[in-house]
Amino acid sequence: VVDEILQLVDDVPRVVWNVGSSAQPPDLPARLRALGLRDPDPPLDPVAAAMILTAEPVAVDGVLTRRIETFEEHLIGLEILLAADRWSAAATAEKRARAEEGFEARRRRGSGQWLAYLDDTPLAWAATERASAGLFLAGGATLPEARGRGCYRALVRARWDEAVRLGLPGLAVQAQYGSSAPTLRRLGFVLGFVTLLFVL
Repeated sequence: VVDEILQLVDDVPRVVWNVGSSAQPPDLPARLRALGLRDPDPPLDPVAAAMILTAEPVAVDGVLTRRIETFEEHLIGLEILLAADRWSAAATAEKRARAEEGFEARRRRGSGQWLAYLDDTPLAWAATERASAGLFLAGGATLPEARGRGCYRALVRARWDEAVRLGLPGLAVQAQYGSSAPTLRRLGFVLGFVTLLFVL
């Protein structure tokens, strides 16, 4: 199965394999490691939490959110993402090199991206992917100096409002268990299950 997947994703830069707690056989994580799969590189955690939100989150005063429409705004979001966490030099260079390709791919899929502003300064970024039952939160980042000021909460609310606008009032996420999941739980997200992540 691993060989077949590798052939299918030959031109994909990173493929993540999720292993849930009910996966069989019980030693599947060890078997995948023996076949060459590994833990994801930072900033991704090796453990993720599948979570959903089905109730309207609170609005956040004082933070302006705006949907990204241009490539220039996309680049601002990318730089926030890269500055907000511990990306390797190679991963940073790759993301910058593929910025235009990533922007166009998001536009083709109908994905959404937003920036959060305080005092007219963009300080946080977030993205979504559309699904049949709601929106999937596909990343979020806040610059260290802006944390604790409501930017992340405002971006959750912006994406909820988008889901409602689309007639899909629900949000789902695969959150990093040690960092994002506790914050999302405080915002009303409910934990579904936990998975281990492996990179092909």
